[in-house]
Amino acid sequence: MELVRRTIERYVKLSDVEWSEVAQYWTRAYFPKGDFVSKVGRVETRAYIVEEGVQRMYYEHDGNEHCLGFAYGHSWSGDYDSFLGQRPGRFQVQAVTDSVLLGIERTDLLRLYDRIPAMDRWGRLIVEELIQGRATREIEQLTLGAEERYRRLVDRSPHLLQLVSQKDIASYLRMTPETFSRLRAKVR
Repeated sequence: MELVRRTIERYVKLSDVEWSEVAQYWTRAYFPKGDFVSKVGRVETRAYIVEEGVQRMYYEHDGNEHCLGFAYGHSWSGDYDSFLGQRPGRFQVQAVTDSVLLGIERTDLLRLYDRIPAMDRWGRLIVEELIQGRATREIEQLTLGAEERYRRLVDRSPHLLQLVSQKDIASYLRMTPETFSRLRAKVR
């Protein structure tokens, strides 16, 4: 659970007493490759930090899967839209590799927000980070060419090229698999 404390303390500091209260609510969840962390239509009750593995978030439309993003390497995972709004999920979160996630129930997190002011601040900062990240991604999708989008992915997350299918990465970058394949051969 040290990963949870390090993750929280990237944003706020907790005393040892506060940490002992927070730690008791976090548990490990195992998702074999192919299992769903979150599903369309299900209300998300847990927030996760990735301890191991990669998950993809995708939306199905007109018979196609549109990749929205990936979670890996100590980042957040799950359907945060559903988690925050407590409404049925609109996209899937699926384990691309065997995954170990550290999760907390929403009711427990809300209890911690009430009891520990630093946790309430942490929750707000996480939402701010998620909103800023989403805005950056949307602007990049609208303003950058395919090659620049590919280069940014390689700079930020080169390991995804070995762990995630080319089809999913191409979808995430909003390009055809053929364009992705050409860029991958060109940009080395």
